[in-house]
Order: sequence, then C-alpha cells, then structure tokens
Amino acid sequence: MRDLPASADYCEVSTATRLIADRWSLLVVRELAVGNTRFSEIHDALPGLSRSLLSSRLRYLERLGIIERLDPCQGDRRSKHFYALTEVGWGLMPVLKALGDWGMQFRADSDDLSDMAVRLHRMRESIDRSSLPNGRISIQFLFSNSKQHSAWLRVDRAGTRACLGIWEGEPNLIVRSTPAALSDLYWGRRTCRDAIANRDITFEGPEKYARGFSGWFSNRPAVRGYDTRVL
Repeated sequence: MRDLPASADYCEVSTATRLIADRWSLLVVRELAVGNTRFSEIHDALPGLSRSLLSSRLRYLERLGIIERLDPCQGDRRSKHFYALTEVGWGLMPVLKALGDWGMQFRADSDDLSDMAVRLHRMRESIDRSSLPNGRISIQFLFSNSKQHSAWLRVDRAGTRACLGIWEGEPNLIVRSTPAALSDLYWGRRTCRDAIANRDITFEGPEKYARGFSGWFSNRPAVRGYDTRVL
C-alpha cells in the first residue's frame, strides 16, 4: 500500500485542523462573534497578535468564506470597512464552545502571569465609563489561589489603566476573588449574585460601589447580548 503524502487529509478532523488550527484564526472568529468587528477592535482584544499577522489572518479567513468584509454604514468614518461572520463562520460556534468547555474542565486555575494580564486587559476594555460614579473609579483586585496576588484597574480623566500588582493610591473598592471566578463573570457562566452568595467574590468599600460593580462592565460578552451559540 502506497504511503500517503504528508499533506493528505486523512479525515474531516484533519481537513479542519489544516485549515484553521493555527494559533490565531479561531480567536479572530471568536472576537467577531462577540461584537469586535473592526480591525482595531480585534487587534486591541488580542494582545500579542501583530497588525501584519492580523491582516494576514483576516484575508485568509475571507478566502475560506468564514468571514466577509463589509462597507461601513453611510456617515461612519471610524473605518473603511468592518468584518462579519458568514453562515459558515457561525457554524464554528459549537466548536468554540466545546473547546472552551474542555479548557475549563481540564485546566486548573492558571497561575501564568500572561494569562492573568489578558483577563485584566479584557476587563479594562469592557468597562463602561458612563456607569461609573462621576465617571471614574479605582479598583484593587486581591486574588486567592494564585501566585499573582493582586491587580488594579483605574478609570479617570487620563483614561483607563490596568496592571498587575498593588496600586500606590487608595482604591475606592477592593474586590477579593479568584481569576477563575472573574472569568466566569466576564463570560456569563455565572452571575455576580451567585458568586457573592457562594463567597467567591467579596467587596470592601462603600456599599453603593459593591452594588454597582457588576454593572460597570456592560461591554463584556455576558451583557452585550451576543449570539447564544458563542463561547
């Protein structure tokens, strides 16, 4: 029996992995699914992905028919175009959800600092300034069950900043939780009320800040009303 060439597709899984199983393609699809449709939005949401590589991945996914490039609405000057998933692209949502469920089941809370930084970056990007008291806030996160014990997020006139470590100023609110619990809240796998009831998240600070915390991040996927098929 002749040996098959190295590039042969042995089954449907082989075909799929050859087409989209690189480091970034599925992550780009995920960002489009949760509402990041413009080049700059996708780039900001994926730290570590260079602009040139993102351009290459978008062109590739467009050639495959997974995404399409659309012209902006009349009068919208933010970008020359934006991207959207095709019906084929939306067909990947069960795959993404299954991968996410598998990752949650088989990987314990990550103590990797780069992973923590990505989670913090997502929280920073999802905060809604208009919902904050006077449009500003400083939050200190204190983590249990993690090598990285703390992080902070600050919103003021200078912008929105976040970093691992202790902020030198006086925080308006201290949030005690775990990276995994915050990730669950971000993606909508559980509610803040449930996390509070189970003592997976606690607050130190004014009661009005503790009550308002879950409403400050209204740009996160759990709130934006993205398609229920997405991760």
